[in-house]
Amino acid sequence: MLNFNNFLLLEFGNDEKGKFHELLTGYYLHGQKHVKDPKGRPGESAKDAHDRYHQMAHAHGGQDFVDQAHAKGKAAADDLRKRLERDGHKIKHVHWSSKDGDVQRVTGIKVDRQKDDASDIIATTVKNGKETHHGISLKVSDNTLKVPSSSLGQQSSGRKTQKLSQDHKSKILDIFPDLKNAKNKEDRKAWAKANPEAHDEIKQMNREALADTAKKHARELNARMRLSKKQPQHMDHVINHLRDVMGAKSAPMQKAGHGYMKHTTYRSKAGKMSTASSDPGKDYEHIFKNIRNNPHKFKAVHTSGGSVNYQYDGKTFASQAHKFDSQSDPLSTMKSAGRIS
Repeated sequence: MLNFNNFLLLEFGNDEKGKFHELLTGYYLHGQKHVKDPKGRPGESAKDAHDRYHQMAHAHGGQDFVDQAHAKGKAAADDLRKRLERDGHKIKHVHWSSKDGDVQRVTGIKVDRQKDDASDIIATTVKNGKETHHGISLKVSDNTLKVPSSSLGQQSSGRKTQKLSQDHKSKILDIFPDLKNAKNKEDRKAWAKANPEAHDEIKQMNREALADTAKKHARELNARMRLSKKQPQHMDHVINHLRDVMGAKSAPMQKAGHGYMKHTTYRSKAGKMSTASSDPGKDYEHIFKNIRNNPHKFKAVHTSGGSVNYQYDGKTFASQAHKFDSQSDPLSTMKSAGRIS
């Protein structure tokens, strides 16, 4: 049986690392005070979440691991403060905004889809008595600037993906009917641990399913581009899809006169703590303009590993990795993640 510390160690993955970075960045940006909770936000408070992730991080890698996480959060906050407190702006408060509905709770600005505004924290500055909100999508990496640009559901993975995913689960249950008795994810993980050979077979089935999904997705996008010559709506579909993959669009906050940026903290190859920021609504427009002007130069190329590489004039500018939520759950949900090359 797993003890509590071992459970924490297993569960502290990239998602937990990212949430801890959000809370720590907000903490340092907020003058070493816990980031504020949006009014009316349900569930766990920022302080409670911070304490939980601190415990998990410590169980995962000890005090040195926690110290490194704090160093990254402080580096991010220091750089953000320089960017935000310009031209007389001063930071008033910082909110944690990673849940659906948080942007509207903080700013009053409606966001129809969370992927239209990926703000993890919202810093509010004041200048001459006027408040300005700044949504910030935070990324953190141990050794590279090229971090995922988006986390996408099946609706962004091709029109056939939902059926492919369901058919894949049905096939697994037909071959391993004992899984039908599992009541939840924990039961399925326990079954997988008790049946390692069967789980290995399912993992291979997963790899084949991801490769097939990527192949069909690439075919669909390339077909849409061919059809776009006579039916422009297909071009719009592809461009909008690429915006989702790259997270390359203006946030509703910007359209209302506020700010929004993506911010990444990472260590360079030389080991130096580094930061970078971008305006996703402006920095990639040249790519979409080129594709519209020269659609024949665009191509979606699938890989055997389950990814789709997006190319213009033979050069990859972004990719979308189809994957499963968890390798330890034999009936995990299929999703995808975008990355800018």
